[in-house]
Amino acid sequence: MFKSCIESDARFGRGLVTTETVIKGEIVIEEIPFARGPKQNSGIVCLGCYCDLQFDEDGDSLDRCGKCDWPLCAFCTDSSEHQLECKTFADANVRFAGNVGEDGVCSQLDCITPLSLIKEASDACRNVAE
Repeated sequence: MFKSCIESDARFGRGLVTTETVIKGEIVIEEIPFARGPKQNSGIVCLGCYCDLQFDEDGDSLDRCGKCDWPLCAFCTDSSEHQLECKTFADANVRFAGNVGEDGVCSQLDCITPLSLIKEASDACRNVAE
C-alpha cells in the first residue's frame, strides 16, 4: 500500500504527508490523470507526448500533424492523445501559427488542456447516462 495520507495543518492547510520513512525513488502515491495537456505558458510541445519541439521564427517545422497542422513529433503521428484536438481543429480549419513570444511562451497551446477537460467531462457524463 502507499505510504501517505491527507492531513490538515493549522498553518499550511490540507496536504499529503508520508506515514512511513520513504526511500529515495520510492512511489508515495500514484494517480491516473483526469486530463492531459501542455502546461500553461509553455513553449511549443508535441500534442502526443508533450516533448519540446523546435519551430523557427516563422512558425515553420516538420513536426506537424498531417491532418490538422498542429505540433506533433514523428513518434506520435498515430497517437490517440492527439485525436480529439486533431478532429476539432481540422473540422474548424484552425491552423497552428507556431508563434512564440519573447518569453518563450506559445499562448496558442493554452486551449489544449481545457479542451481535454471538456472531452473527459463529456465522456464521464455519457458513461453515467448509459
